[in-house]
Amino acid sequence: MMNRENDVILAALKLSRAMRRCPPDRRDFAFPPAAGRLLECVAANSNVSSRELCEMLDVRPSSLSEMLARAESEGWVTRTVDEEDRRIQRVALSEKGREIVTRMREAREADYAKKTACFSEEEKAAFCALCNRLSDHIESLASDLPESMRRPPRPGHPFPPEFPREKDGDDPAPKPRKPLFPGDIRIKC
Repeated sequence: MMNRENDVILAALKLSRAMRRCPPDRRDFAFPPAAGRLLECVAANSNVSSRELCEMLDVRPSSLSEMLARAESEGWVTRTVDEEDRRIQRVALSEKGREIVTRMREAREADYAKKTACFSEEEKAAFCALCNRLSDHIESLASDLPESMRRPPRPGHPFPPEFPREKDGDDPAPKPRKPLFPGDIRIKC
């Protein structure tokens, strides 16, 4: 008789390894992933302040300043001084930045479609529900651990990912969180 508990965890680990071995094709984007994250955040939060961007991206102000300087020199973003409080700098996407974000989203959607092509729509929905259930269960186990044993989520990343939940199913509603990124850049089921 097989040990199903082991099989479940091993299957999750195998999937995680496979995803790391098959990263998205970024050849069309000649900039680091951090620049893409910056553009995604600015796209989701137009006229965001530099301070808010630091919090969303979980980066030091000096690091953000470098990223913004490069993005502005490339013509991807514009920085303006806030009319009401001149100490605040507002960041918005330029037309060129919007085009890049659109291309990144299209590339990501194509990548996700290719990676999930082996599933029917029903299987995708079932897979998301099972992943949510297992993730919620493991998170609840983590919350029972002493503080000294818990590992916080990696800063600056939208993980653990929240998969879309069924509206009418028995799937519990997701816990409210301040998202680091807009939900539309996560895998949709």
